Amino acid sequence: MVPVRTTVEICDGVKVELLFTPRVSVYQETVGPLPDVTGESDFLRVMERYADIFYFAALNAWELDGHGTVEDFPHKRGDFHGWMNADPKGFGATVRFAVSALTGKPMSQIEQEAQNKDGKPAEEVKKKRRSWLSRLMRR
Repeated sequence: MVPVRTTVEICDGVKVELLFTPRVSVYQETVGPLPDVTGESDFLRVMERYADIFYFAALNAWELDGHGTVEDFPHKRGDFHGWMNADPKGFGATVRFAVSALTGKPMSQIEQEAQNKDGKPAEEVKKKRRSWLSRLMRR
């Protein structure tokens, strides 16, 4: 079972509970459409999207844990965007957590699948790389 709940510190001592479930998409209506991300080179927009997803996950935890309504939530969307810039290392770790939680797969499996995009087993990919390197060295 992949964990779906975590706590993050978005600024000096301010901790926020995040709950990653498919329900986070409900909150998109409260902030409007997320920016389109069309290419891999658009790194900043991807991170901005994650900041919004973290905001939604915080709203999700807040509401489902019975702390109040969305209007009662003490943090703003900008707090999560500020955290993105203030703590890139912690933010990046939370991105990894979110990807795992929302896909239902451990991060190790996601990374392995990303390395093997062509659908071949990891051993076959390693052999292919070694044979290419061997041929290059012989020349």
